[in-house]
Parts: sequence; C-alpha cells; structure tokens
Amino acid sequence: MRIGIYGGTFNPIHNTHIEIAQAAKRQFDLDIVYFLISGTPPHKDTSETVADLCRYDMVRLAIEGIDGLEIDDREIYRAGKSYSYITFTELHQEHPDDELFFIMGSDSLINFKNWVKPEIISQYCNVLAAPRAGDDMDKIEQSIHECKNIFDGDFFLIDYIANDIASSSIRNKIRINLDIKNQMPEAVYNYILEHNLYAPDSYTMEDVMRLDDEMKKELKVSRYVHTIGVAQTAYSLAIKWNYPAINAMVAGMLHDCAKCISDEKRISVCEKNNIPITDIEYKYPHLLHGKVGAYYAKEKYDVKDKQIAHAIEVHTTGCPNMSLLDKIIFVADYIEPGRDKQPRLDIIRSVAYSDLDLCVYMILEDSVNYLNSNPDMVDPTTIDTFNYYRKLLNK
Repeated sequence: MRIGIYGGTFNPIHNTHIEIAQAAKRQFDLDIVYFLISGTPPHKDTSETVADLCRYDMVRLAIEGIDGLEIDDREIYRAGKSYSYITFTELHQEHPDDELFFIMGSDSLINFKNWVKPEIISQYCNVLAAPRAGDDMDKIEQSIHECKNIFDGDFFLIDYIANDIASSSIRNKIRINLDIKNQMPEAVYNYILEHNLYAPDSYTMEDVMRLDDEMKKELKVSRYVHTIGVAQTAYSLAIKWNYPAINAMVAGMLHDCAKCISDEKRISVCEKNNIPITDIEYKYPHLLHGKVGAYYAKEKYDVKDKQIAHAIEVHTTGCPNMSLLDKIIFVADYIEPGRDKQPRLDIIRSVAYSDLDLCVYMILEDSVNYLNSNPDMVDPTTIDTFNYYRKLLNK
C-alpha cells in the first residue's frame, strides 16, 4: 500500500486541507490518506485555543463520507510533546511493507532540516510539500533540492493551486465576526458555532474567582452553595461534551445572579431596558430572574459572551432547539450535588453524561408533570420546549 500521512494541528480544518489531501492522493496514487492530528507540537501551543478532542471532532466531521480519507489520533493521546520522528518510527513498525508519504505545508518543508531528528523521518517516508499562497517557488525548489542531498527518502512538490485560506485567518475572522462559512465543510462550521470555538470573549479561572467573590456578596448562603454546585457541574458537563469548560463555569456562576433581588426590581430592570415581559412573568416575576440575570451578566459583571447570556436567560424554562451551552446549564441547574428532592435524580445524573438531549427531555418531563399540578404557574416556553424535545427524541 501507498499511505499518505497528513500532519497538522487542524485548528480548525478547512477546505484547503481536504483539497491538499485529495491532490496528493491523486498525484502520487495513494491508497489512503490519514489526517494525523498533532497533540502538543513542539512549535505550537494548541492548549490555549480549543480542546484536542474538538480538533478531532472537526476533522472527523470534515472527512466523513470522503473515500480514502481517515484519521490517525495517536498523537493527541501521547504524553508530552509530539515529535514526528516518534510517530513515523511507529508507523514504519506497523507498516513495514508499505510506502509512507508525509504530507506537509511548504513552510514546514523549508524548516524541515531544523526539526527534531529529521533524518529518522526521511528514512521511513517520502515527503510531499503543498505550496502556500504567496510562496517563493524558487525557495521551495531550493529547499527540496537541499533536502534530497541531505536526507534519505525523496521530496516532492504537490501539484496544487494554492489559495489564501489558512486556519489562523479563519480564527481571526471568527473573532471579529466575519463570515467563514464557505471556507470549510458545513458540518465543521456548525460545530464551531455550537461549541463556541475561537470566540472573541474567553475567560479564565481569575474571572471565575472574581465572580465567586461577587456571588458571595449578592446571594443568600443557600443560593450561593447551589451556585457553586451548578458551576462545578457545568464544568464537568462541558468537559464531557467538548464545550469550553471555563466559559461553562462562568455561566454557572452567573445563572442565578438575579435570583435574590425583589420581584419589583426584576420588573423595573426589564421595563427600563426594554426586556420583554410575558403575562405569566408579570404574574410570577420570579420567572424573570433568567432574563435579568442575562442582562446583569453583561452590564454588571462584564461577561459579554452571547452564548453565556442566552444560557442564563433560558436556564429555568429551556427553549426549543437549545444550544449546547443552554443544555449544559439547564441540566447542571437540575442535577448539581445539592439537589435531592427531584424524582429519578440518579438516573438523570447518569444520562447527563451519555445523552444530553435525552437528559433535557427527562428533566422537562418531570418539570411538566410537577407544573401540571399548578397549571396557572406553567410558562408556555417550558411546554414548547418539552414538545420540541419529545418530537426530537421520537425521530
């Protein structure tokens, strides 16, 4: 077999990555191309951007259904820095009778002689370099010539028309809210939105500690203890479902930030800031604490992330087609360790880590059953949400 290995952080993967893999496959008659997702590369820090498993998920979604493209995830599970010579030593041992081709960008080729143990890499594979937009082709050809003279194996240029799409530019465009939808598969684009990746607003444990101090002052002791439970549970759920965990923790810290103000105050805040109030909310103003909390998150606590605000707003009633963070906070509010009176909590807590949509439905089902005994307190949004997830699960 002729096996291509396309290494990269893929942070995020985009159309150019796929086009390069397919061009290499055609030109060099490769039987298969593996996308080798870098773990912690020696020259980059991916840990401060997105979780490794998010990069894995995006690659999986990008190549799903494309014949001859697969994933090699060994490096994201490897301890320490990921050096290519280790990977290609393993690959050679696994495929002693196959021919290996290492696909890389032209920038990596130019710097190849400075890598750790490049002589081992070239001993086990041929190197295929993909040109980048704006490349000095004479410099690339010179690098290929130098590498051929220094190392074993062979070095080739992929016949590919380069463009200016790059992961770094995509990340920057997302941060300033520019459209990148046509630069990647639709499934990857939707994943980035759902998981709030590369968002302009990011948070740290310092923000969590700051908000912890604020909540100690604003909330009653019992409500503060509940808040800590929700924040910690949200963090745990976010890790499970590959959502930025600190952002989820911030949302958990603020989900009840308007819980301990008076009903009159909640109505006043809404009326002064053009926040719509339904008839049921006028009748039971405690239902407004989600809407007011979302407003307070931005204006009082300097948390401007829109997904956080929305999760706070709907954490009690839910809403049809909730975002991933909406579901995380909705569930965390219900299952945090201090809760002990809701029915079938042990089952719901378990399901939260295996099927989040089913967990949301089960919570809504119990909530609706409870509210049916107090029909005048039922928020129509809760009923709409329950019906939405019942229909979703029935499919």
